[in-house]
Amino acid sequence: MWTLALACAFFLCIHLMVPGTTLKEQIIGGIGATAYYILFGLFSIVGLVWMGVAFFIATSNQDGLYHAFWSAPLFLRIIALVGNFIAILLVVLGLLTPSPTNLLSLRRPPDKTVYGIIRISRHPVLAGIGLWALIHLICNGNLASWMFFGSLLAVCAIGANNIDRKRMARMGELYGSIKKRTSIIPFVAIIEGRTAFIPDELGYARMFLAASVFSVLAVLHELLFATRAL
Repeated sequence: MWTLALACAFFLCIHLMVPGTTLKEQIIGGIGATAYYILFGLFSIVGLVWMGVAFFIATSNQDGLYHAFWSAPLFLRIIALVGNFIAILLVVLGLLTPSPTNLLSLRRPPDKTVYGIIRISRHPVLAGIGLWALIHLICNGNLASWMFFGSLLAVCAIGANNIDRKRMARMGELYGSIKKRTSIIPFVAIIEGRTAFIPDELGYARMFLAASVFSVLAVLHELLFATRAL
């Protein structure tokens, strides 16, 4: 458990203490933007892998610091399955849809800034990962899960707000208009009437791919993660 705690602390620190700070600008000034993004990506991958391995060890060994507080009932696991499908949908469609919040938009914003999955969340990938983490945090009532999934949820929330701040500074009025018509939390802007939900914009091929990814993960969940999806 101590290894998991250290891994989570490392992952949180590199995402809290570097992006959006003067330290980042100092590092870029010293080694250049390309080297910075490569190193930051490598450190993030190392941190994530470390967290994953430490989480597996913590839940397998269940040492003296491992505490299980509850086991999710069947009805909650069924709700979680639906929520996880939405999470996978957000991630897959977010990766495949032009977005004003991804790195490619820094060179050229998409022609349609509020379109498809962006109507549901302007940070679909982070929202999807965050939703997935929140669901697993609730359904897995043990300390190891709270540390692992809580860290991922925190990074997603902080990351979305950091991106908003940087895009506002860079894009000004254009991004301000996008923020008014969208939301970070999925479906909030649609519920509030700030944008319309247009399913056809999501793309049938992209939705089929997302459903396929979800199905494979659900079927192989026990094989991949040593626990059943339902």
